Amino acid sequence: MRKQLSVLSVIIAGAAMCVAQPAVAQSDIPTSDTVLLVTGDRVVIHTAPDGTEFTEVRPVAERGIARSFVHLKLGGKSFEIPATALPYLGNGLDMKLFDVHALAKAERDGRVPVEGRASMDADAAKAFGTALAKQYAEDKARGSFGGQGLFAAGALRLPGAAEPKAKPASVMRTLTFAANGPDGKPANGTSVFLYNVDNADLLDYNEERGRFENGEVRFSVPEGHYSALAIHFTSDPENNETGDYVVAQPEFTVARDLTVRMDASKATSKVEWVTPRPSLLSNNGFFYRRAAKIGPGSSLGMDTSPGVPVWVSPSLKPVKIGELQSYAQTRLVSPPGPAYEYYLMKPTHGYIPQQRYVVTDKDFTTVKATYYSDYQTVGLRLRAPTFAFQKEGGGGPTQTIVLPARQTEYVSAAPDLRWFGFLAKYQESSGGYPNERGIVDERSHYYTAGQTVTEDWNKYPLHPTGAASLVAPDDSSVRTVPPALRKGDQLKVDIIPFGDNQLGHTGSGFFGEPRDTITGKYVLTQDGATIAEGGPGSSAGVTIDQAVDPKPSTFKLSLDASRTGPMYRLSTASHTEWTWKSQHVDGATLPGAFVCARGTQDRACAVEPLLTLGYSVGELTPSGFTFGGPQYVDLTVGHLQQAAASPITDVTAQFSLDDGATWADAATTGQGDGKFRAAFTASFPGFAGGFVTLRVTARDAAGGAITETITRAFQVVR
Repeated sequence: MRKQLSVLSVIIAGAAMCVAQPAVAQSDIPTSDTVLLVTGDRVVIHTAPDGTEFTEVRPVAERGIARSFVHLKLGGKSFEIPATALPYLGNGLDMKLFDVHALAKAERDGRVPVEGRASMDADAAKAFGTALAKQYAEDKARGSFGGQGLFAAGALRLPGAAEPKAKPASVMRTLTFAANGPDGKPANGTSVFLYNVDNADLLDYNEERGRFENGEVRFSVPEGHYSALAIHFTSDPENNETGDYVVAQPEFTVARDLTVRMDASKATSKVEWVTPRPSLLSNNGFFYRRAAKIGPGSSLGMDTSPGVPVWVSPSLKPVKIGELQSYAQTRLVSPPGPAYEYYLMKPTHGYIPQQRYVVTDKDFTTVKATYYSDYQTVGLRLRAPTFAFQKEGGGGPTQTIVLPARQTEYVSAAPDLRWFGFLAKYQESSGGYPNERGIVDERSHYYTAGQTVTEDWNKYPLHPTGAASLVAPDDSSVRTVPPALRKGDQLKVDIIPFGDNQLGHTGSGFFGEPRDTITGKYVLTQDGATIAEGGPGSSAGVTIDQAVDPKPSTFKLSLDASRTGPMYRLSTASHTEWTWKSQHVDGATLPGAFVCARGTQDRACAVEPLLTLGYSVGELTPSGFTFGGPQYVDLTVGHLQQAAASPITDVTAQFSLDDGATWADAATTGQGDGKFRAAFTASFPGFAGGFVTLRVTARDAAGGAITETITRAFQVVR
């Protein structure tokens, strides 16, 4: 199990006016754990600061049905299962080998422990996954799965993962599922998942799944009401996935021995999207969720290999017990020409509709997206959607993206559809497996259908930022801890270096890779006396939790951050100083979208009035450069959200063309509403192109100030 260092911070706690020693604390930024599956695939468990969980799958297979995954939530557990492993669950492969939280606890040094066998590293797991895909194709051809080949010596289990015994019940009935596959022959290897909609706790998760053999699978269950879902996969002789057939029986009653048919032929409705602009299928998927009257909900989501179609069995009769939600989801891409993409999903409640969706501009937000990078790289982009009803969380794949890039994205929008995600600038393989680097995280937010918005990722110059809320102040569904707050006489600060200029984004801070050189330090003073100081260690940023003197005082926080490496040419260092006045806080209350500490609903605190800076370099290309001659930088000056905002009284800017050895003043003019423009000419004698270093100072009427210097903020070329 790999814990991302970016979730850590430095915490300082001590008596007022004493320099405290650093320790580790939890920051209000997204966290992630990465686990290795026995098949060599990797699963990243993303947890947003508000607790929303999204599992991101990174298949190791470059092609074939092994790239198709099922995201399963059963019995309060989360499973990520490749299609090639499904026929062997309980028949060669212990289901806990795909329980991502069990793996996060069990794995050490990136190795999967296997009972009675040597633990697997990434190479061994990849080799097993390749062998499993080969055996899947062979077993599928002969119509029988398990008991031989890889499993001739017995099943693979996670240590301590003995199969639980079935729970006793007063009356048990035989429930038989019968099915023919897409070829019309009795199904073999197809998985079916069962769920009791009266009481989800009646069955253990191992009792809720089965595998068809010769067209049948049997369960012994208590009388009651149930839901079932089966997925039939098809593939060609080269083991490439050719189609998925999702067959649902949303609600049926077991009052006696019963047979229920789950034929692939019931999946008559192909998932199709009609979009305003021509589009090509990239990724396809379907999500199905049932919630019982008692106990945790169950959900199954599935993603196909690129370009693979999905057929679904419609069920137009609304369920009467518990909840049913489903939605088709897709990523569509543009034909050759200007780049655009569609990220679409259509939910329904209570029934499963026909799967042809006609999309209009009333269904999505138009996002004008630019992804900045000072080097050409292949990055990763995650858009993680969750509807309000997805209490168990969601799952899906990342998409590779060639950087820098500029494209239009049409993204589904609904009042109950929330998005968060990240951009990784590149990947490298220290430690034996791919690691995402140069990450920019995005806070949870909603889109409004019919609107057009701009999103700039990793836009230079990069500088320290903190968490910001992207929802209405009274919306408690997404809770944010402000970057600087005071509760009584306890001062808390949480700031991450190398953030961009998009509200709601935070950078990767002091988290880097072995080839990088990353340094930093911070000093916090009260009325000129140092009360906390330290360096980054192995942390992403600086989180200060410091007892302070209650008297009215002037505080100053200085933060230095430096990052150099083979993938970083711009914004290589920053020095930021915040000055503000503060005193004992009593009786303050934050609105619903904000809390005083992560994982709580405590709102009895106040936001400190730290000044903030935002930068927009005129005519900046996605590669981070402008052309020589007149330059301008638009500045946005303000305060932290929910802080007492005093009028801005003064803004000045300077620039340097020799990394800060010499400086010249920029002409700064006010544009209104906290906007300012700094103008200068980057054409000194002998200057043939290079880097611009910026220094900006802003002050407010309450005595607050910020001064920020960014080395190599952007590049100018001839």
